[in-house]
This record gives sequence, structure tokens and C-alpha cells, in this order.
Amino acid sequence: MNIMALPHPRWQDRGRPRGVLGPQMRQFAMGLALAVACGVSQATAQTSSVQTCQLGDFRLESGAVIPNARMTYITHGTLNAERSNAIFSIHGLRGNRDAQSFLAGPGRALDTDRYFVIQPDTLGVASTDPNATTSPTRSGMNMNFPRFTLRDMVDAEYRLVTECLNIRHLVAVTGISMGGNGALQWAVSYPDFMDAVIPVVPMAQASRQTAFIWELARQAIMLDPKWRDGAYPANDPPRRGVGVGINIQNAFGFSSESFADMFRDRAAVDRFVATSSEQLGASTDARDWVYRTWAIVDHDIAAGPPFNGDLRAAARSIRARLLLIPNCFDQLHTPGAGGVMEVAANAPNVKIADIDDVLGHSGNSSPRGVTVITAEVRDLLQRISDGRPGFSGSRIPRHWIREDRCPG
Repeated sequence: MNIMALPHPRWQDRGRPRGVLGPQMRQFAMGLALAVACGVSQATAQTSSVQTCQLGDFRLESGAVIPNARMTYITHGTLNAERSNAIFSIHGLRGNRDAQSFLAGPGRALDTDRYFVIQPDTLGVASTDPNATTSPTRSGMNMNFPRFTLRDMVDAEYRLVTECLNIRHLVAVTGISMGGNGALQWAVSYPDFMDAVIPVVPMAQASRQTAFIWELARQAIMLDPKWRDGAYPANDPPRRGVGVGINIQNAFGFSSESFADMFRDRAAVDRFVATSSEQLGASTDARDWVYRTWAIVDHDIAAGPPFNGDLRAAARSIRARLLLIPNCFDQLHTPGAGGVMEVAANAPNVKIADIDDVLGHSGNSSPRGVTVITAEVRDLLQRISDGRPGFSGSRIPRHWIREDRCPG
């Protein structure tokens, strides 16, 4: 991957070049748009074979039980004899066990020459792989499957790590988007289990805007006649509704500034919508995706005892080093409305590294995003390895106007 910054007029005051995306970057942005829409990572490391952790009857925080639950996962690197070099890396809403692999490998953010990287198919993963982690569809329960939360997802992941891999402490937990939300939940649910938590473009609690977006997306799926109240047969799912619904989400997955750079004209927009909607509909299970969006819009790391909605108290309970990596161009997981800035103001040992990429929520996979993530993660992991406290550099991005918010 050619690592280069994305030029944008807003950056002129910071000494960066004025301009728009050139032909190479336009091609990259279009490739990224299709990859994000279709749940494909931009680069992958060599993966292990798929492994399965049997969780038995898995009890949710609601009291409901998922019978015969299982979690599939892959790993990169080698677990050391002390079982002390593991990192848990969590994918987003439409991703799967492979989606985080662009961060894992020799010399990458998660350096597999040093670390054992675990990448799960998280609970309810919307992959069409019939052998993946238990979901509404793969369980055979369909719409009778109990609703689950991000805390349930994290509890299942904790059991995978402790029961199936016999790991008692992690170097770090990281994740992107929905996986970043999960990483923040790990920090609150299991505060002593890891040295560092690294959420990328996360939310600490669902904003009203994101609830609105995902309700529209679900309605698009449910208005497809083939939805059949969620009782559709495997050979005739609501593909058109799925494609349109997920593209409603994708409309907020890129910043408004990036659309003019990605699409030359209206015809290019129409072609992309048609192509990506078809591919999304063919590669995403509708039921499973709907259940996972319910988990997102219900999410709040401070919900329930002992915090009872007090986000500041939840943030103060975090004991791991917290490296927050938002993107202030993000219109899907906006750092302010999603509670990230409040967590940053109250967590005891925290740093913010702003991706600051015009591609918005999807900027985590851009050349600039990968550069920022790699530099910050490698530096933090080296400090942990050396036994040095805290973080390197400024705890708040120097270009921010105020410490309690992203720049306007």
C-alpha cells in the first residue's frame, strides 16, 4: 500500500498541501468505498485455519439463553510459553474474522513477529459463512433468537479467550467501529484483564443520530417483500432491501467532503450504488445484520449497575491505558455525540490520536488512517514492553481548538 496523506483544503493552516484527490488517490478511494461497502479489508496477512470455541448454553444479560453457542476465530503469530503476548482484535458491523487482518503482520500495527493476534467472528456475525459464529440464522432460531447486547458480545469473547485459549491476561484489546465499541466495553467490563485498550472510530454510547440511521436501514430491509417478517428461506433472502439498507448506512460512512473526490459525476454515483447494493445483498445475512444493529443502537458502556447511566463514572473505572483513535470527519460515529470525548475527559490514563482523514468513518483503512494507527499502536505497545508508563507525545491532538471537542 502506498502510504500518503490525503490532501484537503482544510489542512492548509496546518502546513499541508491544498488540493483535491489526484488520480491515484481517487482510484484508492473508490476501491476503499467498494471494500467498505462489501466488508473486505484493503490488505491481509496470512491467516491461520479457522478454529471454533464451543460455549455451550450461553446466558445473556437479559436472562435468555442461546443454546449450543460457538465462536469461530483465526489467529496470527505465535502464543509464547507464558501465554502473555496476546492481542484481541475485533471487527465491525459487517466484518468477519478476516476484516482486521490488514493491521496484523510483521511490521504492522499488530506485529505478529512479537504478538499473538486473535480475530474472532463476533456474536451474531452477519457473514453468510454457514460455519461461522452462532447467529440468529445459523442457530436455526431466526427471529426467535434472543436480542443480545454489546456486553453479551464481549462476555462471549472473554469466554473464548479464557476458556478456549487459556489466556489470563491480554496485552491489548482493539477494534474498529462496532469492534471499537466492543473494545471500550472490554475496558469497563474487564478493567484489569489487559494493559491497553485501543478503540478505533468507536462510540461509548449510541447517539440519537446513529439510532436514526440504523432504524432507516432496518426499515429498508423490512419493507422488502422478501423479508417476510424475518422468516425468509435461505434460498430467497431480501437481497435488494439489504443492499439499500446498508448503503443508507454507507451514506454516512464517508464525509461529505470525500464524495466529490470519489465520484466524478452523478452517473458514477448511480453505478456505484447499483453495483455495491447488489454485492451487499448477496454477501450479508439480513437477519443477522438486523440483530447486530439492534445491539449497536442499544449500546452504552455505562448502562446498568454499577454506573446506571453515568458515563463519567464508567470512564473513571477504566484501568487500562486507553488509546482512543477517532476521526473528526466521522459522520457515523461522531466523537462528541457518541460519548468518546466525555470518556477522554474522565478516563484516568488516556490519549486521543485523531485520524483526521477526509474519508470519515471509513478513514481508518485509508493510507493516512493506517499510518496514524500503526505509529500510535506500535509506540504504545513498545512502551508497555519496555515497562514505561503512559503515552508518548501530546495527549490531545495539537491541531484541536479545544480539549473537550473535535475541531470545528
